[in-house]
Amino acid sequence: MKQHPINEPPIGAEVLSIAEKRELVQRVVSSRTFAGSQAMRAFLLYIAEHAISGTPEQIKEQLIGSEVLGRKLDYDPSMDNIVRVRAHELRQRLEKHFSTDGASEPFCILVPKGSYVPEFSARRPSAAAGAEPVSPAQRGPFATWGPWVLAGGLAFCLVVLLTRGSTPRAASTQPQPAAIRDLWGQFFRHPEQGLMIVTADSSFALWQDVTGRDLNLSDYLNRKYLQMDPPDSKLREIAVRRCTSPADVNLSLRFMELSKSLGGRLNPQYARNISIRDLRDTNAVLIGSRRSNPWVELFEARMNFVLTHDPQSGAPVFRNRSPQAGEPATFSMPGMFDVDVSEQREVDAYALVAMVPNLSGQGAVLLVEGLTMEGTEAAGETVTNPELLGALLRHIGHKAGAPVRPFEALLKLASVPGGYANSQVIGFRYPGK
Repeated sequence: MKQHPINEPPIGAEVLSIAEKRELVQRVVSSRTFAGSQAMRAFLLYIAEHAISGTPEQIKEQLIGSEVLGRKLDYDPSMDNIVRVRAHELRQRLEKHFSTDGASEPFCILVPKGSYVPEFSARRPSAAAGAEPVSPAQRGPFATWGPWVLAGGLAFCLVVLLTRGSTPRAASTQPQPAAIRDLWGQFFRHPEQGLMIVTADSSFALWQDVTGRDLNLSDYLNRKYLQMDPPDSKLREIAVRRCTSPADVNLSLRFMELSKSLGGRLNPQYARNISIRDLRDTNAVLIGSRRSNPWVELFEARMNFVLTHDPQSGAPVFRNRSPQAGEPATFSMPGMFDVDVSEQREVDAYALVAMVPNLSGQGAVLLVEGLTMEGTEAAGETVTNPELLGALLRHIGHKAGAPVRPFEALLKLASVPGGYANSQVIGFRYPGK
């Protein structure tokens, strides 16, 4: 029998390109079936990216448990079946998605029982009517492409997030909702310039948590966290790793889809790789608080709602610099979660969406931050989901059809690790008000 080249599929086989696989994954994790479940999105993103990138050896129960689901590095899978339970739920959600919102997809994603390695399978013509999807009979090894994320502890180590410097795409022929045009039209006014997405440096935040120190932007730029006396190899290892959270990865994918729909270009960057000049000359989105994304500090002087930490409890809080009638001085939540029961516990949490001028005053910067990872994702979904964004703009008194003026909007949500619900605007400010 004729042998096919190692990286080429058999002639006539139905296959997806690497980019098409990633786009399919993004459509799935952005669907209603996966809404509100960060754990399921993180699970699928992790196994799909390693499968697409040609590193299936990373798709193991032990690694998924520790790197995606928050278990300790040395946890015993034989005593804790969290991965198997979550994998069963993931299979159910995938089946539901491809029988509802994804019923018209020509390809679907399967996670075969007894394995965690996903398959991208062509569907029979009758699949939309309920037929089972069929896996390709032959599939060459996946082409190698640097993985988006290599997980570490509760954070993902960022290697490559999106393709840097991608060329602008033609805008969608479908008219964009008014809320999307009013807000995001300002960010893509010059598509050739690109929108810079700055993901958080989770290692920097973790280093501060472990050491009990609170560093600022100057310390970050001077790499003060690498100058330890006496030297500590473990702390240095935490400091040098380049990690970001699953929420940042998921939001970056949302922004990628948004930029495509508006014919723009995305310029993804890690917090450690940018300079002040970048925030002076371009439009940007900063994901995370100043503890993990210190660049936020540049814009806080003129803001009312500022994310900081309670000096006594260590809990994250939003400080309300000028409370209005009926507003508290701080918006906080419990400082610590019990890892073993956190998924059974629901707490009120808070998040912030703020649009401020960039450092030159000639562009805009959008800040997206939350007291929890789920809060950050809720804030990001609020500004990328047309219905949620429309509700936010109406709440702050925006007049449809005009560019959105700089604002701050504080959100309240019900949060548990892996999900959130009932996000709503509870306070807003216009600069100078």
